[in-house]
Amino acid sequence: MAKKMSNKKKKIQIFIDPYGNTINVWWGNPKDSFISEEADDSWDVIAFNKKRVPIGFEKIGFFPDELDPMRYVKNPMKLLKSGELPVGIKLGVDKKSRS
Repeated sequence: MAKKMSNKKKKIQIFIDPYGNTINVWWGNPKDSFISEEADDSWDVIAFNKKRVPIGFEKIGFFPDELDPMRYVKNPMKLLKSGELPVGIKLGVDKKSRS
């Protein structure tokens, strides 16, 4: 018997790390991450909760070499601490948790 689908809208969180050249996508709560495993035939990582249900993934090598945003940044650590890209796009960083 198929499960009844809920009409609740799910929140998807996307975090882009230009310094590490990764993107993280979460359709579950990142705090519920219990174990991570490499995906088959790639360096990508799938995050699971305690029930072994996938709740997110990390794509490594997200930016192609031609679009690597970090080569345009003079001070990468200052950028990471600010939580902003040079064009003003917000990264997935909570400024309160970086104290």
